Amino acid sequence: MVLIRRFKGRGQRSSLQRLLLLVLVGTVAGCSTSVLMPTSPPALSSSQHHDAVGTLLSEAHQAMVERRLGDAEGLLNRAMRINPTSPEVYYQIALLRQAQGRTTQVRQLAERALSLGPNAALTRDIKRLIGR
Repeated sequence: MVLIRRFKGRGQRSSLQRLLLLVLVGTVAGCSTSVLMPTSPPALSSSQHHDAVGTLLSEAHQAMVERRLGDAEGLLNRAMRINPTSPEVYYQIALLRQAQGRTTQVRQLAERALSLGPNAALTRDIKRLIGR
């Protein structure tokens, strides 16, 4: 939504056209890596949507989408300090490691997330990440 608001009132192109162009450019620019960034934030339990960890996870997801991987890492480290047993945190860190090309850590982090008993939607996402 922020991107759409940012483009309003500029030139002849509609906001949707500009957004699609931005997504296309970002996709083409990212073709040099094989990172599959999820299009939506990870499935959080209802209680986590309103707490600090949920906020940090949402901000970290947005940072990863924008390829601000250093920012995402800082946010995820803070989330880990707050709740070191959150499967969502481990899943997001696994996604970050994948985006950083640190593939040996992806499986370890994803397995740790699974061991912490995530909800069904997150379990599905984790298994998809590690190819199960």
